[in-house]
Amino acid sequence: MMDAIFKAKRIWWKWLVAALVIVGLGGLSACDESDNNQRVIIIIPTRTHTPKPTSTPAPTPSPSPTPTSLGPTATPTLAPEACVPSSSLGILVQGTNATVYAPKGNWGGGPVGVNVVPIETSAGVGKGGPAVTVATAHTVNSCSSNSATGNTVCVANDTDVYILNGTTLKSTLTSGATGSASFSGGSCMNCGVVVDSSTNTAVLAMGVSGSPSGSGYQTLNLATNTFAAAVNSPTGVSEDIAVDPIRHLILSPNEQGTYELAQTSPSTAVFQNKIVPIPTPTPAGAPNPTKDLDSAGEDCTTGIALSTDEFTGNLFIADLKQATFTTGTPSTWSAASQFQNFPEFDTFEAGTSGIAVAPGSHFGVVTGEFGGALEGVIQLPSTSGSGIPKVTDWVAFTVPDDPSSKPWSEGLDPHTVTAYVSRNSGKAFGVLGNSTFTFLAVVDLEGLLKAPRTGHVVNNPIPAGLITFVAQ
Repeated sequence: MMDAIFKAKRIWWKWLVAALVIVGLGGLSACDESDNNQRVIIIIPTRTHTPKPTSTPAPTPSPSPTPTSLGPTATPTLAPEACVPSSSLGILVQGTNATVYAPKGNWGGGPVGVNVVPIETSAGVGKGGPAVTVATAHTVNSCSSNSATGNTVCVANDTDVYILNGTTLKSTLTSGATGSASFSGGSCMNCGVVVDSSTNTAVLAMGVSGSPSGSGYQTLNLATNTFAAAVNSPTGVSEDIAVDPIRHLILSPNEQGTYELAQTSPSTAVFQNKIVPIPTPTPAGAPNPTKDLDSAGEDCTTGIALSTDEFTGNLFIADLKQATFTTGTPSTWSAASQFQNFPEFDTFEAGTSGIAVAPGSHFGVVTGEFGGALEGVIQLPSTSGSGIPKVTDWVAFTVPDDPSSKPWSEGLDPHTVTAYVSRNSGKAFGVLGNSTFTFLAVVDLEGLLKAPRTGHVVNNPIPAGLITFVAQ
C-alpha cells in the first residue's frame, strides 16, 4: 500500500514539472518586443549579470617635495658594462670574449676611426686576434657597447653618432648637440656616450646652446635609432657620466664642483649636490683643488657613487641608498658621503682623473690623465645603507714600459679607462689606454691588491701576469 502511495506521488510530481515547462515554453514562443509579453518573460527570466559597483579610486596624493629615495622598482641583472663611465674606451663582453672599442682621437682631435681590439678569449687575456680599425668620417672620442645586442655606439667631436656591430659600421646618426661644452681637457659637441643595456638606450653628454650651463644630456633609443629631446644640465655635464640602470639615474659630477643626478625614468628631473671638498695641499702650479670633479663611477650593486677630484689624491664617495631628493628650484640631493684622501694618489699625473668599477666586483681602477704611469686600484665596501661610506683598501702601482720599451703614458680626455669582469676566470680587470693609441694594458685589480706591497704601494717589479699588454 505504501509503495503505491509513493509511486503516485512521483507520478504527480513529474506531471507538475512537465506542466510548468510547457507553460514556460509556450510563453517564450509567444514572446515579442510588445509590452503585453513582459509578464511572460518574468515567468522564466533570462539571467542577467549584475555589474559590481565601480569603486571610486582614492585620490592620488601630491608628490612629496622631499622624497626619501629614487629607489628601483626592480633590480635587473647587471650587464657586463653596467655603470662603467662614458670614458673613451667601450667594453663588449659576450660569451667568453671581451673586446675593447678604442677611439683613435680625443677632445683635442687626433686620427679618425675606432680600433676594435680583442683583449680576451677562452684562451685567456691577450690571446685574441689582431686589432681592426673601423673607419669613421670624423674624430671619435668615446664608445660604449651593449653586450645584449652586440652593438656599440661611438660619438665624434662634432654631431656624428656611429653605430657599430663587430667591425662593421652599420649607420651614422646626427645628435641634437647645438653647441660646444668646454672642459679643462678640451671641448666637444658630442662629449661622451654610455649605453644602458637594460633599456637598449644610449645617453650622450653634449653641448646645448640653450642650456644654462651650455651642456646637457640626450637619450638615443637603439631599437629605433631615434633621439629624445635634449635635457638641460643646470650646472654642467661631467667629463665622464655614468648611468645606473637600477636606480634610473645619470651620474654627472662636474668641474664646477656640483654632482648632478639626472633621472632617466619616470621623469627627466635633474638634482644637484654642491660639493665642498676637504682642504688638501695644492700641487705646485695646479688649479684650485676644491671643486674640480672629473669623472663619475659607481658600484651599482651597493649604490656607492664615486667621483674623482682632479689635481688631488681625493675621491668623493656617496651612498645612494641613503640619498634624499628635494624637488624645487633648484632640485637637490644629499647622501651620507665624504671626500677620502689617498696620499699615494696625490702624485698621479693631474691627480685622480679617470675611474671605473668592474660591475658587481667591488673593485675599481683610478687613473691620472695626459701622461704618467702611476695608477691605482680601490676596493669598495660590499654593503651599504648605513654609516659613512669609504674605500676599504687601495694600492698605487706603476704600469711597466710597454712591449716597444716605451714608458707608459696614460691617455687624454675623456679618460682612457674602463673595467669588466671576465667570463672565463671571474676576475675583475681594469683596462687602460696610452696616449699614442698603440697599447692597452689589462690590469688584474684584485691581483694587484694582493701583490707584494709596501703600505699602499705595489712593489716593483710587478709580478708576472697581473698586467697584460695588448696591441691596438
